[in-house]
Amino acid sequence: MINDPTTISTLQKLGLTYYGAKAYLALMMVGVTKPSVIAEESGIPRTKIYGTLKELEEDNWITIEKGRPSTVTPKYPKEIIKAKKSSFDSNIDSLSNELSMTFDNMMSSETPKVRILHSINNITQLTGEMIERAEKRIMLMGSLYSPQEIEIIQNQMLKAKQRGVSVRIITVPKIKLKNGEINIINGLSAMKNDIKVGHPYFIKSVMVDDKEILLMLCQVTDEIPDLDNMVAIWIPDRSLTSYMASVFDMDWKKFKTNSI
Repeated sequence: MINDPTTISTLQKLGLTYYGAKAYLALMMVGVTKPSVIAEESGIPRTKIYGTLKELEEDNWITIEKGRPSTVTPKYPKEIIKAKKSSFDSNIDSLSNELSMTFDNMMSSETPKVRILHSINNITQLTGEMIERAEKRIMLMGSLYSPQEIEIIQNQMLKAKQRGVSVRIITVPKIKLKNGEINIINGLSAMKNDIKVGHPYFIKSVMVDDKEILLMLCQVTDEIPDLDNMVAIWIPDRSLTSYMASVFDMDWKKFKTNSI
């Protein structure tokens, strides 16, 4: 195992140096021991072993008990790797959001009248910004919602109503997802008098003041929307928003509030 290229490479991906990986593997083979034994078992030059072990200790892979000579003890690998994986996943998520925002901003600068977004977080953020800008009315139509946005939308809609903004929503009671379902009506319970049931399609449009519209779509497989593959198009165009609002108003008259 000490000289297995795949194992060493995997440990290096977790942040260990080449010598660090070999030292930790050697320690796992011999157990609690002194630095000179680790150097001998791993093939690490003795001039490098103390620096290597210090790095491993700082990165929480081992503990070193000072003495003459020092004693080195490996830490439980499953817990260490679990922590490293959690940190790595968090960094990947942050990177994904940062790059997505950079991409969206780039697309926005390339096409200043149209903005295209590709992540749920950015879409939710823009939806909130639109609701905050609303002065007269807000219309949501469709059944594409993510779990993390339901409460956010409800809170922002309530604030809009307090400003005197008209709020209307056409959607379905619930939708199925890969990992469960979302009860949209319950999630927007404070808005129940402003909701009518209809449009069971996995799209959603947000229209504000006949000025701007956000249209959201995603891939659908076996009648289950894939929220990891969403795209939204924001268009600040009065004509398009007005046309879509007229369709909304027609459907609003057709559906009944008490059908919920």
